[in-house]
Amino acid sequence: MPIVKQLVVTLENRPGALAPLCSELAKVAVNIEAIQATETGPINPVRLLVSNVEVAQKVCAGLGLKTVVEPALAVAMGHRPGALGRVMRKLAAKGINVNYVYGTIERGTKRAVVVMGVSDFGAASKIAH
Repeated sequence: MPIVKQLVVTLENRPGALAPLCSELAKVAVNIEAIQATETGPINPVRLLVSNVEVAQKVCAGLGLKTVVEPALAVAMGHRPGALGRVMRKLAAKGINVNYVYGTIERGTKRAVVVMGVSDFGAASKIAH
């Protein structure tokens, strides 16, 4: 499974905080392919898979936003009951911890992509298929 670069942006937890980032990324044709935003406090990490990490970092810098690029595991799997469970069991059997997971499945499609942070990317990329 592919290990991808994910952009983590630190944003305030307030109305409209995400809007400028999304708008500015669109202006430079950077597509947001996946996003995870959680409510953990007044300042929150927002994880983004984008079509161009380097350009997205420049956009964030221009907006005064703190960013980090980190690896993530992008797992393509069938859109059927039990597909995610099988991947999770394989990771657990090798002692790999899943720190977070996010994804989506469009109705009527046959494949899903789930993004996760894991304790061992090398091992996980070999077994999570």
